[in-house]
Amino acid sequence: MNGRTWVRYATVCLAVAGLVSCGTHEAPKRDESVTGALKAARSQVAAAGSARIEATSSTGTSLSSRSVGVLRWSGGLRGTLRVTTTGGSMASSTRLMGGSPSQSRFLPDAYYTRMTDKFAALSDGKHWIRYPYDSGADLSPAASLKLLLSSGDAREVGRETVRGVRATHYTGSADGQRVDVWIDRGHLLVKRVQRADTASGAFSGTVHYADYGARASAERPPARDTVDFKDVVDRKPAA
Repeated sequence: MNGRTWVRYATVCLAVAGLVSCGTHEAPKRDESVTGALKAARSQVAAAGSARIEATSSTGTSLSSRSVGVLRWSGGLRGTLRVTTTGGSMASSTRLMGGSPSQSRFLPDAYYTRMTDKFAALSDGKHWIRYPYDSGADLSPAASLKLLLSSGDAREVGRETVRGVRATHYTGSADGQRVDVWIDRGHLLVKRVQRADTASGAFSGTVHYADYGARASAERPPARDTVDFKDVVDRKPAA
């Protein structure tokens, strides 16, 4: 398997966690009640600082996965997720090189994904891929709310129940993505769905949030057992 496939695997892991920089925008005019609700939720989520998450994602027909764990975003991102490959045409190769389940550790400067011995044998004996974050990226769940606030068509869909919790559903589109969020009576995000068309096919990612304030931890893997994402990308496949 060449470096391009490893890159896909690492990118999917990041997308599954919902930790993608959304940029900054000027929020257009809209219903003030919608704007107020989204701003209140953004503030509450940021203040909560951490949560237990359960995420699923799929990219076209190539790969689907499920991630569970606790993430903290207050004072820098930190936490550990257990990632399981659930299907797709790349499932067997991903399990061979990345393992399933595998582990991803998030730290303030980068996130790390644990690969298999098969990968290490082709990577100077190193098991962990280090993926640094984009400078200035907002990696908290509040980023989804910020993205929706930038939407020109954000609107309230109605009241719904999400895993036994009464919540209000909002939807909109921005940056080529469709974003849906569900916010409970305490102004906390309980579910988020993002969809977009990519070069690898239609992407869909769903995250459920619970246990706000839960304790999150992650240890940095040993440097001697870590390879940078860029080096994986640049590596030429074996002849």
